[in-house]
Amino acid sequence: MKIEQEQRGRYLLIRAEGRLDASWADYFTDTLLLHIRNGRHNLVIDASKMIFLSSAGIRALLRVFKELKTVRGSFLVVNPTPFVEQTLSTSGFQMWLGEGPPEDMPAAGSGGRENEAETDGMHHFVLNETASLTLSEEAVWHPWQRVDARAVTTLTCSPDICAFGIGSSAPTFEEARDRFGEFLSVAGNVVYQPPDEQGHPDYLVSERQFVPRMQCIQLLSCRGEMGHLIRFAPTANTSFFPMSALVEKMLETTQEKAAGFVMLGEIEGLVGTALIRSPGLLDQSQDVPFPEIRDWLTFCGERLYSHQQALILGIAGRSEGMGERTLCPPLPSCSGVSAHIHAAVFPYQPLQNGKIERGPAVNKFFSGPPPLAVMHLADDARPVVGLGQSALSRGACWFGPIHNLEVLS
Repeated sequence: MKIEQEQRGRYLLIRAEGRLDASWADYFTDTLLLHIRNGRHNLVIDASKMIFLSSAGIRALLRVFKELKTVRGSFLVVNPTPFVEQTLSTSGFQMWLGEGPPEDMPAAGSGGRENEAETDGMHHFVLNETASLTLSEEAVWHPWQRVDARAVTTLTCSPDICAFGIGSSAPTFEEARDRFGEFLSVAGNVVYQPPDEQGHPDYLVSERQFVPRMQCIQLLSCRGEMGHLIRFAPTANTSFFPMSALVEKMLETTQEKAAGFVMLGEIEGLVGTALIRSPGLLDQSQDVPFPEIRDWLTFCGERLYSHQQALILGIAGRSEGMGERTLCPPLPSCSGVSAHIHAAVFPYQPLQNGKIERGPAVNKFFSGPPPLAVMHLADDARPVVGLGQSALSRGACWFGPIHNLEVLS
């Protein structure tokens, strides 16, 4: 089978020539799913030279159709040969057939993608220009202090709060003592990484009367509305977006000293740490030197989770507005900026294009395959051998200015 493609406005025209049967079904599916992954969500299949379509071929078309449906895309088969038209019609898939191309599809040779992102690959949507966030720093454990019950804060993870830090889903401090690990909570959903090097993350979802709760020794939370959305995607000059570039864009857009943000995006590579032993087990406050620190904390030895999907929650701001004991340390990759960022990793799912709502987009990931990891993102700025910073290839970033930065000073 020969497959050619041509971008026409917002549509990608796929010309499929030959037999779509068991021998070519995987090739056809993989080719079209890659286009969907790259943000082409309106596909038109020109079947004028498709001479044969088997049941395996129909399954390939069905898989593409279902993938597009999850991102509210469109799928149409035009100019089918008589055999292909009859096969689809008698198989119950006549709804895919069109009498011709969509009326708003430009003519051949027009090229280009409609509403192409700006030259830097980022497209900004203003959701509510007057919206802002209220920041709370409710539990401030710093490494490596001894933890007691008085230092623990109970967090109710309601849908109106974005929160992250170190905590446990255990109901009491005594049960949580040996289970404190990184977590984040968005839209009433919680992802929590138990402090075990081989452990899998757990997650909780708000349903009906159930609202997740966490026992926290370290907690930053934001309430309010995120009034801005940035969609970012690769361009000819930009293949991925380092965390520093996204943070700078947010601070530049809000023109404020600090911003809170939630991201969903395809991972180019993550760099970070995770607890492998609970701080609740500390007998006394102490400095933990190298190499003993490796008994408490794991640091990735390479850039991780490429091509998976990340849910990222964080706070970033100009360093001069933050105190020395803040939970937002300096970000080496972004001069003059401090940040605290957590990421939960999910198996890849396509993300709808354009202006989308944060809650439904996040909930979709919690309704799919379970998360793979939770990390505290960190820069590895070591000369030559350093891993650098985390980066995403494409995705969405909701953010808003923080109006009460004084809580961190």
